[in-house]
Amino acid sequence: MKTTHKLFSWIITSCLLALLCGPTATETLAANKKTAVPQKEQQTRGTVVSCDEKTLVLRVGKGAEVKFDITIETKFGDKGGKSYGDFKAGNHVQVTYVRGHGGRTLKQIVHVVKHIN
Repeated sequence: MKTTHKLFSWIITSCLLALLCGPTATETLAANKKTAVPQKEQQTRGTVVSCDEKTLVLRVGKGAEVKFDITIETKFGDKGGKSYGDFKAGNHVQVTYVRGHGGRTLKQIVHVVKHIN
């Protein structure tokens, strides 16, 4: 009888602790998953296919076309003194961008001189 009583007391105590501590542990785990990881900036070079106020399309590597989203934070030129209209089809450029769930977001675009080998 004493053993059953101790077991019952232990189960009740465990359940109460789980009820008191459970939500806190769950909230902590959920908060950790929501922490934003800083996105790593990447760079590539290519030839402008098109550029407007919302998107830039580059031909890179062996002819693949890659789309970049332009935001209000996008810098045009080395010091940011240019606009999307300064980048025409056929221009050789280097872009800095970050990848996100919605695609690639353009951080900066600058003209480069194509090296002839």
